[in-house]
Amino acid sequence: MWPTESDLEPLDAIIDRMNPISGFPYPMKSAVNQGFPRGVGDPWIGAYTKNGYWFKLSWGGEDEWKEVANEMWYRNEFLVDANTFDLYQKAMSSSGEVERNENLKLLVAKNIRGEVLGLVLLSKNENARFSTIGPIFVQEDFRHVGIGTILMKEIIQNEGDIGFNSISYLLPTTERFKLEPRSMRTFGRIRVKNPSGFASLKEQKPGVTIVPGTELTGEQWGKVVEFGESCTNEKRNWKTFIEERERNSLVVAAFEEGSDDCIGISILREILNEDGRIPDLMVAPLYAKSTSVAEVLLQKTLKKYYNPEDDYDFDVDYLAIYRRSINFFIFSSCESAMFPLLKKLSGSPKPVKTTMKPTSAATTADVDCALCENCCDDAFPHICEVWKNHDFCDMEWYSRDTKLILCGKTCGFC
Repeated sequence: MWPTESDLEPLDAIIDRMNPISGFPYPMKSAVNQGFPRGVGDPWIGAYTKNGYWFKLSWGGEDEWKEVANEMWYRNEFLVDANTFDLYQKAMSSSGEVERNENLKLLVAKNIRGEVLGLVLLSKNENARFSTIGPIFVQEDFRHVGIGTILMKEIIQNEGDIGFNSISYLLPTTERFKLEPRSMRTFGRIRVKNPSGFASLKEQKPGVTIVPGTELTGEQWGKVVEFGESCTNEKRNWKTFIEERERNSLVVAAFEEGSDDCIGISILREILNEDGRIPDLMVAPLYAKSTSVAEVLLQKTLKKYYNPEDDYDFDVDYLAIYRRSINFFIFSSCESAMFPLLKKLSGSPKPVKTTMKPTSAATTADVDCALCENCCDDAFPHICEVWKNHDFCDMEWYSRDTKLILCGKTCGFC
């Protein structure tokens, strides 16, 4: 027989008891079930959005990442795919073993059906004294209700110093998490569309030996790790990019003849997606001791996608480099050196001049920034207006060249 209304607790008492306490399991009790639901597994933490929508927080893994990876790529143009989390785990582990990697934590928000609403990734650097947050993502239908804020507060709760990989429009939100905005290292994402200048890149440089990752010796891998650590202060397991599962990746290293010291490294990945589009290419990192070394590294890295002699009207090579987009992440301090190289790759015949004030004796007032057919445009038309509303166009963290390429039209630079 069903219980009558008098047998049940008052609704207000139930609601009061259901308010979640951060760090404690959610007490889901009722007149029928005085304990936790069957098969609850590990206790999880419950929370509410601003509009009263209930969700739970739990530690996630590769399955949760795969569930939203394509959305991160499609909605926010994050350069991630279903394999990225597994790659992160191996790259952040000195041994390359996922099971032993405790340097990576993925906190996810799920609804009552177990569907992922959002996630945030925390990585610990063995060399640094801080942890790094990023990426952080919330499904578009559940944004602006506090899920991202709760994810951030929970993930940093028991951490010491935090480094936040912040996109420009997230910078104003750092104060609510008691994070002080500082510019540790700033970089911009540059996309070169349908580059036509690959054939002009130099294939070799005197005194420099270019070696693909599949041919590197154990000693050379050690020098690659040392060089990468000297550039980023982070120890990464670069070898994971050439493992069997990562066939869509390529590692190329440059060594100085005579000393055999590593003087450059380039890693390429194809960002696989689920909507049938031709995968974007990402070259990151591209570290080198000089622009000339970076050029021969880039030529070797992209060479497999340049085969015009096998490209016919009746048998089109859709994966050819001149039919694809290539993404780069360029440190702001390296813009003056890297922009001419990317312009050379793009094959753009009309350089665009800027009036950026010189920052050093080596910087001129006129800088070539043309990396695409029309530099006076927005690389991300659907989000540039949002960035502008969050003061992206006026921020000092990004150079004028970077703003021009990312949101030049919206920011009114051209």
